[in-house]
Amino acid sequence: MNESIGSIMAAVDRDNSPREVVMKAVALARLTGARVELFHCDSERAYSRQHQYDPRAAAKARETCIDESRRFLDSLWGSLEVKDVEASTSVACESPLYEGIVHAVERDRPDLVVRGSRKQSHKAVKARGGDHNGGESVAGLDANDWELVRACPSPLLLTHGRAWKARPVIAAAVDLSAAESAELTRTILRTAAAIAHSARGDLEIVHAGAFDRAQPQDEPSRRAALAESARSAGVEVAAIHLIHGDPATVLPEFALQRDFDLIVLGALTHRKALTALVGTLTGKLIETLDCDCLLVKPPIARAARANHGNSRDGGGK
Repeated sequence: MNESIGSIMAAVDRDNSPREVVMKAVALARLTGARVELFHCDSERAYSRQHQYDPRAAAKARETCIDESRRFLDSLWGSLEVKDVEASTSVACESPLYEGIVHAVERDRPDLVVRGSRKQSHKAVKARGGDHNGGESVAGLDANDWELVRACPSPLLLTHGRAWKARPVIAAAVDLSAAESAELTRTILRTAAAIAHSARGDLEIVHAGAFDRAQPQDEPSRRAALAESARSAGVEVAAIHLIHGDPATVLPEFALQRDFDLIVLGALTHRKALTALVGTLTGKLIETLDCDCLLVKPPIARAARANHGNSRDGGGK
């Protein structure tokens, strides 16, 4: 992500809290001065159109799909009565859904994509009297969401729609292991710092792991390494947190205690299979965190995806 956010795409569905997604994009636009693009892809109608063997009927179905999607976005934007943010709309009739979104991102190159998380937050479940630990299940991301996490070339913010605090707390989740590249760590830190600065909030670093408690000298060295990573990235942090335990378990609990508004995580990009993400630490955190999640990739990975899009369709409208 660029340090200055100039464009935000709100990728909305009819049945996945479209108002909350757009208003999150609007809130970020007000902080950054960005313009907003509302995007809707009717993948269900597109899937049906694929099985229409009459070319004229297929063309008519696509035209109807595009027209109805435009009316949906125009009605949605009009109902929000937002007067202080520049906005545009774009639509697609394409299946599967994630490919429609990715193609739009490759075409329009937004600095940030906002998408609704289909899963219910732990707080929402508890508010209705449910028990997250067994009394009531929490819906997970579907296959399209997972594929979008893998393939989206721009930073992807998954939101429950909860408004941020007046002074939000932005967390950068970083790893000190050899599996996490220094480039990705810098991207996570700089992205989190840029948002914290725009929102006039605080940036905190979180690092979790099964540290060896028998070697207490290890903690100061880890803390120093995290501080050095921040200095190397050119960012200032309000706090550095070392959390002992399995990250998939302790990070969601700690995030709830700290009432983070946003956690910035690295999205995995080195494998193409869907299973490369599902079941990994990033995947588990997406499923369990209550706050908004922003998934970023290092510049090299984003450039590779953008070049792939350009080679396929020229990158133009």
